[in-house]
Amino acid sequence: MTQMASTTLHFLNVGHGDCTIIDHASGRLSMIDINRSNSLPPTDEIALAEEKGMTLAAFRSSSGQTKSWEEYYQSLLVDPADYWKQHFSGRTLFRYLQSHPDMDHMSGLYRLFYQDRVSLENFWDVNNSKVKLKQEFENSPYDWNDWAVYNRLKTGYVQDSDEHSKPITVLHKTLGAEGQYWTDDGITILSPTTDLTAYCDKTENWNNASYILALTYGGRRVILPGDAEKPAWDSVESNHPTEALSCDILKAAHHGRKSGYSQSAVEVMSPDVVICSVGKKPDVDAYDDYKGHNADVLSTRYNGTITCQIWADGEVSINNSKGDRVASLPILAR
Repeated sequence: MTQMASTTLHFLNVGHGDCTIIDHASGRLSMIDINRSNSLPPTDEIALAEEKGMTLAAFRSSSGQTKSWEEYYQSLLVDPADYWKQHFSGRTLFRYLQSHPDMDHMSGLYRLFYQDRVSLENFWDVNNSKVKLKQEFENSPYDWNDWAVYNRLKTGYVQDSDEHSKPITVLHKTLGAEGQYWTDDGITILSPTTDLTAYCDKTENWNNASYILALTYGGRRVILPGDAEKPAWDSVESNHPTEALSCDILKAAHHGRKSGYSQSAVEVMSPDVVICSVGKKPDVDAYDDYKGHNADVLSTRYNGTITCQIWADGEVSINNSKGDRVASLPILAR
């Protein structure tokens, strides 16, 4: 019996940042953003300890052979380059999409493309004139080499060997762009507009220049919005009919924060499942807001890396890092 084709999205648990890998039914691979996080930020530890009603000291302490809660949540973090080697070694990355030029969305480019030499065909980027100086990275959690590799990719080259680079296709697509985007795999650009990218470039706040993408497969739609905030969502609503925005799965914008939440946009999208890359944080988290739309809200912090497999008949299986099913959608009637 021939196995039914499927598209699988891997929402990696990368701490405060984003990395989504899509294994398309076509056999092509896409990656949206990358972030390397080797430890829990102190603010995350405090939030997790408070949720459990524990002191920070108790959260960090272990007894005998039992791991501390700190060690447990630390163990759920993954390095995207390690994850790539484990799951996709030897395969070509057909497209890498930089949702917008902030460091928590590109930390790890140096290892992936310069040290590990992952083969790349197409690089998506939003037009921007962002500049960062090397001295800005002193005493920073981020690495100058990642910024340098990002700028190298922008010129249309990726490292191929110690001495040579190979050309890649660079795409600066915005809303209204036509064509197959070098084979679209069901990808539609909902945002940004050229006006939004120009506005963000002027204000030097690039969240609202984020690519907002719709991925359609098996009659299901997934919306992937980067760090979009209210101006971007308002633009999306004004430029698209309701039927183009309704979705089954939504990746929460801006790491699940309230700043990325738009009540009217979520009402229009009406997702069954919302996936947050980072998760619940007191005061700034929109977890309860998303729950108010009768959606299942899942966090990579608590579930580890989340995989979402969409079959050609519309059935969806969503699993945590242990392989346990945490949500599902049924086969679609034809």
